[in-house]
Amino acid sequence: MLTYEDVEKIIPETKGVKNAAISFGCIAFASNEEQPKGLFVQTGQDEDLQAAISNGAVAAVWPSEKELPFYTPNHFPVFLAQEGPLSAVLQILENYSRKMGIEKTDNKTRVILPESDGSAVPDDFIETTRQLIHSGENCVDGNGVR
Repeated sequence: MLTYEDVEKIIPETKGVKNAAISFGCIAFASNEEQPKGLFVQTGQDEDLQAAISNGAVAAVWPSEKELPFYTPNHFPVFLAQEGPLSAVLQILENYSRKMGIEKTDNKTRVILPESDGSAVPDDFIETTRQLIHSGENCVDGNGVR
């Protein structure tokens, strides 16, 4: 499973609690998606961190230049991406893919990709992410489960 430490290696600047014991059940790009034990990635205009938390997010990736919502809980980990959340998440997924190639485990982190039409996530990012997810011997199914 993707862990706090895996993400912190790529995005060392954080706010909120630092907890190496946190693991992520999924990565989600839309706040309105169910995301149990989710790592919510703020993209474009979707800044509804409260909705992401209500839907199960336990941490977020946020652009470092963008102010966090005033209601962000102090205990909620936020990774502040210097080069933008999407670029950081691609790096995280590349590292995670290598990690999962080495570790044989049944505990995998799902990637919940948004629909390409109307999403603030660019189509080329979605396609690159799909290629990362489906490459390698440890891809379990077509739903982003590695």
